[in-house]
Amino acid sequence: MRATQILARFPVHLEAARPGKLLGTVAQAGALQLDALAAALAAVRRAHRLGDADELVDLWRLAALHGMTLAEFEVLLGRFRRAGEGLAVLAAAADDVAREAAAAALVALWAPAAAQGGAAVLPLFADPSAPADLSRAAARLAAQAARALRRDRLADAVRRRVAETAAVHLQGNGTVLALLRGAAAALDLQLGTVVHSADRYWHAAPVADTLRLARAVPAADGRGEVDQPLPPAAELIGIEENPLWRDATDSAPRHHAELFTVTRRGFERALLQVRITGEADHSIGPMLVNRDEGHGVGFTGAVPPGAELVFNEDGRVLLDGSDVTPLAYAWQGACFADAVAPDAADAVFEGDGRSAAARPASFVVSVPTGAPAGVALDREARFPSAGESLPMPGIGIGVTRLAFFVQQAHFASGEAPAPRGVTPRTGAALFDGSVFAAAAPPPPTAARLALSWLEHRAFALRLLIPPRFSAWRADDAEGVLTLQAVARAVERFRPLGVALAVEYIEDRWTLGSGTLTSGDNDDPIEALRAGTRLWAGPQTEA
Repeated sequence: MRATQILARFPVHLEAARPGKLLGTVAQAGALQLDALAAALAAVRRAHRLGDADELVDLWRLAALHGMTLAEFEVLLGRFRRAGEGLAVLAAAADDVAREAAAAALVALWAPAAAQGGAAVLPLFADPSAPADLSRAAARLAAQAARALRRDRLADAVRRRVAETAAVHLQGNGTVLALLRGAAAALDLQLGTVVHSADRYWHAAPVADTLRLARAVPAADGRGEVDQPLPPAAELIGIEENPLWRDATDSAPRHHAELFTVTRRGFERALLQVRITGEADHSIGPMLVNRDEGHGVGFTGAVPPGAELVFNEDGRVLLDGSDVTPLAYAWQGACFADAVAPDAADAVFEGDGRSAAARPASFVVSVPTGAPAGVALDREARFPSAGESLPMPGIGIGVTRLAFFVQQAHFASGEAPAPRGVTPRTGAALFDGSVFAAAAPPPPTAARLALSWLEHRAFALRLLIPPRFSAWRADDAEGVLTLQAVARAVERFRPLGVALAVEYIEDRWTLGSGTLTSGDNDDPIEALRAGTRLWAGPQTEA
């Protein structure tokens, strides 16, 4: 005791430590004040050390030294707030059905593996002596949740967040690893090994919740019960760099045989989507040609005024939503150069003097092939065909030279014994539908043409987080506020000049945008990509 230590410093002959002496009483009173001062001094010292601080206010101040505000802890605080609300709902549940629903919503905040896949939650917390008593199980769950929400658990979580943030800053911001670590910390997740896709656009890592919910199980020695933390479910977090988005040109009026260019920035060649809107009665047999590739696509029918003909990247052709691929064709091969404006991408004939870098001309190969269509560009070709998907032309980096044609009337040859038609198809005169060219410029608008393609967006990335966080707030059914909170928390790790979007992982497959996979492997990149799971479509009335 401190009083004994004080009295021991007096001369022995005074017998200061002898019981009953007034000197001992005085020393005892003074020692009590010194003990209080020493305890306060120790608390001050602990408050300045992240690993020892006892009070949340001290942790908030230590976080502020790193520029961290309460807004960056919104997800953590929201979990504790939401769990408190869930405890109240569980306590108010009046029957077993309501108790199970409330228990499932509460336990989901910790995402234990045992509660995944729609498994019942209350049996996990049942009393071994009365396993069928769900009311007792609910009470045991409430006791465990209350322990998990104690103030010291919150303080430890704040402590981990500040320490991890400082560690990331020491190693450097603006990297994929820094963003994933920062996002995992913001969500109170433990980050596993990061895996990168072959093209380096995708990065994924397994994560596990650092906050655990326990359940009471019989002790090994048979004496009472002990708390056993529930193993967390396996989840993913990831980043998509330069995410795909659809870039497009305006829908511009085009005339027959118009030559034009499109300038594009990007990372690599992309497939084109072609949208042709009918103009008056002029949009008959439209065809688009990439002159640099010697690759064109066309339609043998007419596009009514205001109707839209779409050549999709997958080679299917739609007219106002109806599949008309059997009436369409594609070709690749010879494409005459422009003598007025020659270009290095022009195809040239084989022979002496041809540069090794020049693209050699070749005979046209068309789709569809074979009977009954024959060569699609020939005047004898017959449609509709079997409707196989068409190979689509692309658009390169920089300037791409294009051409647009419609079926415009030209007089045929009058040679005996019968008139001879004009080849190719784009020059043939069909008097039941083709139109005559204007006698003087400007040429008439044949159609309106818009081009689009999927582009890797520069200076942008998507941060993908587990979808369970969308239910973090009762006043935010879509989870938008949580996404904003995560974005604020990882802003300090974002590379300068790079746009960051935070989204939930979506594993439901959607027609036209899904990437349905076999599901037989454990590749986190494959699991991260949107559309890896079939799901029931919306029900419609018959």
